[in-house]
Amino acid sequence: MKILHTADLHLTEEGSERWDAFAELVNLGRQYQVSALVIAGDLFDQDVAAENMRNKIRAVIGSSEFQTIILPGNHDHKAYRSGLYFGENVSVINTWQEPVCLGKLAVWGLPYERLSKDRLVGRLRGMAMRMEAEYDNVLLFHGELLDAFFSRRDLGDEGARRYMPVKLSYFEDLPLQYVLAGHFHTRYAGWQIPGGGLFVYPGSPVAVTRRETGRRMANLVTVGEAPVEIALNSFHFEELNISLDPFKTKHPLAEIDQKLAKLHHAAKVILKVEGLFDGSAFGMNEAEMAAEIRKKVDQISAGEPALDFFDVQHVLEDDLFKKFRSRLEETDYPLQLKEQVKEMVVQAFRGVK
Repeated sequence: MKILHTADLHLTEEGSERWDAFAELVNLGRQYQVSALVIAGDLFDQDVAAENMRNKIRAVIGSSEFQTIILPGNHDHKAYRSGLYFGENVSVINTWQEPVCLGKLAVWGLPYERLSKDRLVGRLRGMAMRMEAEYDNVLLFHGELLDAFFSRRDLGDEGARRYMPVKLSYFEDLPLQYVLAGHFHTRYAGWQIPGGGLFVYPGSPVAVTRRETGRRMANLVTVGEAPVEIALNSFHFEELNISLDPFKTKHPLAEIDQKLAKLHHAAKVILKVEGLFDGSAFGMNEAEMAAEIRKKVDQISAGEPALDFFDVQHVLEDDLFKKFRSRLEETDYPLQLKEQVKEMVVQAFRGVK
């Protein structure tokens, strides 16, 4: 039995990239012939969105043969209380006391609430008492795994508030094969639960903030086996940092072209170009270089590129620097050390010329 696991789509009425990611996930569910697509919280960016976008959700899910199972998250936990209809084969887990059963697969959920540690652990123990040993038990969870040592930045734009913080030890000895989680946006990550089972965050399937860099993933679980990352073709950000070297003969723009060519077609680039270059070698001053770089990334930039480079042709052409460079080349210093010394001297010359 297969499960496709995602979380944190944060759907809004506008954001077409998020809807495209949702549609891709549904299509992947069909492609891999899964029994369930599980969404571990924050399908919607706000509670009100569920009311306004039910028809759109139904259209995307369509007549899928698999079950779509939705867990309320901290952004949309009030959206499901009135029994809204999201389509055929769609289930919302509004209580921790009953699972969604698909044959011998039991999908449990902890809908988002502000719970103390004792109450949260009590819920898990109460859930464990209801679990049947002959079933494959899976838990959907939306909150923070304290063992993960992630930054607050990894959770989207959530501020400093804690959201259902747990430790792996809370799930110890529960008859769970997997805890399929949401709330951790930046990357796919997994941990072994003491006593058995796996805890997995898939990361957001589409970039919600600029911090969600790199290809987005979904989590494909074949029950009884290790989870597998599935790369998505959804919108995301890529950080591209280029450091110029005035002693390289390769044109800086050619280096930028080479790296831009490797970007995924759905990516927007967060570009930073820094360092030093020899304008005389390429027939370009700083302003011309900046204009060419902006032109290259005009259609794919996530914003104004950070351009922090300097033309040092006046240093390289200085007679004193040429003498220094010649002497340095005669030494038996390691190549890497020579490069570091040259860069330090160029920077020093820039400060006095």
